[in-house]
Amino acid sequence: MLYNYFIVALRSIFRSKLVALINIGGLAFAMACCLLIYTYISDELRYDRYHENADRIYRVTRNFLSHDGSVNLHLGHLAPPFGPLLKNDFPDIQEVVRILRTNLTFTIEEGGERKVSFQEPNTFAAEPSLFKIFTVPILSGDPQTALTQPFTAMLSDKAAIRFFGTTDVVGKELRVDGGLVLSITGVFESFPAQSHWHPEILVAFSTLENDNVYGKRRLETDFSNNSFATYILVNDDFDPERTEAAFPAFIDKHMGPAEGPDAPAPSSWTNLFVQRLTDIHLRSHLDTELEANGNINNVYMMGAIALFIILIACFNFVNLSTARATKRMKEVGLRKVVGAYKHQLVSQFLSESVLTALLALAVAVALTAVSLGWLNEFTGKNLQLNLITHANFIVTAVTVAVLVGVLAGFYPALILSGFKPALIVKGQTSAGGRGAVRRVLVVSQFAVSIVLIVATLVTTDQLRFLNNRDLGYRKDQIVALSFGGEGIDEHYDAFRTELLRNPAVRNVTRSSRIPTRRLLDTQGAQVQKGDSLVPTDVVIKNVMVDHEFFDTYGISLASGRTFSKDVMSDDTAAYILNEAAVHMIGWDVEEAPGKMLRYGSREGRIIGVIKDFHFESLHENIVPIVFHMGRNYNGTIMSVAIDPTNMQQGLQHIEEVWKTFAQDVPFAYTFLSDSYRQLYESEQKESELFLIFAALAIFIAALGLFGLTTFNTLQRAREISIRKVLGASVSNIVQLLTREVIILIVIANIIAWPVAWYLMNEWLSGFAYRITLSPVTFALAAVAAILLAIVTVSSQTIRAALLNPATTLRNE
Repeated sequence: MLYNYFIVALRSIFRSKLVALINIGGLAFAMACCLLIYTYISDELRYDRYHENADRIYRVTRNFLSHDGSVNLHLGHLAPPFGPLLKNDFPDIQEVVRILRTNLTFTIEEGGERKVSFQEPNTFAAEPSLFKIFTVPILSGDPQTALTQPFTAMLSDKAAIRFFGTTDVVGKELRVDGGLVLSITGVFESFPAQSHWHPEILVAFSTLENDNVYGKRRLETDFSNNSFATYILVNDDFDPERTEAAFPAFIDKHMGPAEGPDAPAPSSWTNLFVQRLTDIHLRSHLDTELEANGNINNVYMMGAIALFIILIACFNFVNLSTARATKRMKEVGLRKVVGAYKHQLVSQFLSESVLTALLALAVAVALTAVSLGWLNEFTGKNLQLNLITHANFIVTAVTVAVLVGVLAGFYPALILSGFKPALIVKGQTSAGGRGAVRRVLVVSQFAVSIVLIVATLVTTDQLRFLNNRDLGYRKDQIVALSFGGEGIDEHYDAFRTELLRNPAVRNVTRSSRIPTRRLLDTQGAQVQKGDSLVPTDVVIKNVMVDHEFFDTYGISLASGRTFSKDVMSDDTAAYILNEAAVHMIGWDVEEAPGKMLRYGSREGRIIGVIKDFHFESLHENIVPIVFHMGRNYNGTIMSVAIDPTNMQQGLQHIEEVWKTFAQDVPFAYTFLSDSYRQLYESEQKESELFLIFAALAIFIAALGLFGLTTFNTLQRAREISIRKVLGASVSNIVQLLTREVIILIVIANIIAWPVAWYLMNEWLSGFAYRITLSPVTFALAAVAAILLAIVTVSSQTIRAALLNPATTLRNE
C-alpha cells in the first residue's frame, strides 16, 4: 500500500511540472532558510553548556545606584576582596575564582636575544580554583599546581603553537614588560567557540600579590576597583533569591560606612547579584563584559523569521493544491466509485505532500551547504554542516520536512477527499469556499512580506541617521593608540614632539577614555551653592584628559576656556563640564565658569563648559561629564589626529616614531571611525537580515501568486475568450483579472501597517536618538508590494488576454 502511495504520488507530482517546480522551489528556499537559522540558533543556545557543572556555576555582578535609587552602573565584575569573603560567609558556595584581564607586553627570548614581542589581549590572571569550577582539559602540566606559584603561567594550545611553534613549552619563559619573568607550567586546550570568554594566557593570580604588580593589601581591602570577574560553584541547595536577599547585610558587614559613622550604609548605593553562567552569552548586556555577547532577542527574531518564511511556503502549497482541486475531481470520483475510502484518499494526498516536502528538503540541504559560508561571514562564527556527524541536524531536517508536508497538505487533502462522486458526474461540484481560504492565505503571505519591507526601510533609515548625525566631535581622522609602556610614558613630550614634526600629524592627546567607549568612572561631587559646597544628586562621569584633548577632537566651547599649559593650577585644581552637567546641577552655562566643584577628594574651579557631544553611542542619552587633568597618564589612550589627505604617510610616520620610543611594544592602532561603526554593527546586521529575508519572503509569495494566477487564468480561459469576442480589450481583461489581487494586497497592507509600526517603534526605543516613523515608509512598502503583485499577475493575464479566442473556444 505504501509503495503504491509513493508511486502514485511521484506520478502526480511530475504530471504537473509547473506546480511541482513552484511547490518544491518555494519549500526548498523556505527550508534552507529554516535550516540555516536552526544551525545558528542551536549554536547560540550551546554557549557555556559544555562545562560539567554548568548548571551550578554563577557569576557575581555588582551595581551602583544614584541618589534617586536608579541604577547608575551594573558591572559584570567585582572588587577583589569580595571573592574570598563570599566563600567564607555563604556555605552554599563551594568554590570561588577571581579572574582579571591584564594588559601585558610579552617578550620571547632565544639564546639571550629577543626573538619577538607581542601583546595578547586575552591574558588573564586566574586563581587555581578555575579548574575546579570550569571544565578545562589540560594537555600538559598539573591543574592542581600549575597556577599556584606566583610568576607562573599556562598557555592555550593555540597560543603555544603561535608563540613557540609547539605545545611542548613547559619550562619555557615569557618575559613581561617591566622586568618580570613568567615560567610556563602547563598547556590547556583552547576554549571552544561556544564560550563567553577565550583566554590564551592564564597567569597565576598570586602574582598580583607582589607589591610591584598589584599588592596583597589592595586585593584584600580595595572595594573600589571593580575589574575582577568572579565566578562561584554552588551546591544543590543553593537558592539564588535567598542569597541575593542576604547580600545587603553582607556588603554592610565587610565594607562598613564609607565616610564616618553618619555616612549611608554601602548597601544603599551598591549591591551584588548572581547570574547563571548559561545566561551570560544571550541574556547579559552589562556595562562590563569579558567579550561581546549575543542577544536572545536576535534568537527570537531569527526563529520568528524562519516560522514566517516556512508559513508563506506552506500557504503557497495550500493555495496551489486547492486551486488544482477541480482538475482532480474525476480522479477522486473514480477512486471512490471503485471503493476507495476517505481516509485512504487523505493518506494518498498527504503522501504527495510529504514527498514534495522531502524532495524540497534535498534541494534545501544543498542550498544550506552553499549558503553556510555567507552565514559564517555574516555572524562571525565557524558553523559547519556535516551530515555524517550531525545526526541531530538530519533528524531535525527530516522531521521539519515531514511536519511541513503534513501541515501544508492536510487541508487540501480534506478538500480533495471530500468530493462526492454523484455530484462530480453531474458536474455540480464547485470550489465551495476554497476561494475564501486562498484569499486569506494570500493576504497573510503579503502581510508578512510588507512587515519585513517596512523593517528593512526603517533600519536602513536609522542607520543612515546614525552615520550622518553631527556627534559634536571629529571622528574621521582620529587614530587611537594603546598605552605604549614606560618608553613612551616617561618621554611623552619628546614622543609627541617627534610625531608633530611630520605635517601629516595634526595633533596628539592622551585621555583615560575616548569617544565611542562607555563612561564608567564616577565619584561623588559637591557643587557651589552660595558661598559653600553642598553634595549634589547629579551623577557626573569623569574623563582624565590633557591640554590637547578638546583641540584634537574638535570639541567646541560653550563658555569659558579649555586647559592651558600657561596656567599651572589647571593641572590640579581646574575642571571643565559639559552642558548636560551644568544644566542638571542647575547652573547657567555662561555663569558656570568660576564656580567651585569638589569631585572625589579634589577641589577645584570650573574654568569652562563645552558643548554637549555624543561621547557614548546614540543608544545612550548624553550624560553629565567632568573633564580634569591627570597626575599620572600611565595606561591612558593616545589619540592622534591625521591629515586626511596624507593618511598613509601619517600612519607610517607614527609607526616609525613608535618603534623608536617603544621598540619592545608592538605597534597597533584603531581608527575611531571604525570603532564608531562597531557600535552599530548589530543594527547593520539586522538591516541586512531584514533585507535578505524580506526579499526571500517576497520571492516565495510572488512565486505562489504566479502559480495561482496561472491556474485561475486557465480556469477562466473560456470566459476571457467570450469577453474578447464581445468586444473587451486587452486592458479591460487585465484589469478584470488583477483587480481582486490588488484589493487583497491593499488589505494585507492595512493588516501589516499596525504590526510593523509596533515592532519597529519597539526596536527604535532602544536608541536615545532616533528617527520618527514616517507614513512615507509605509506607503513605499505598500507601493512595492502592489507593483510586485501587478507584475506577477500581469505576466500571465496579458498572455491569456492576447490569446486568440478561436483557439480556446474550438476546444470547448
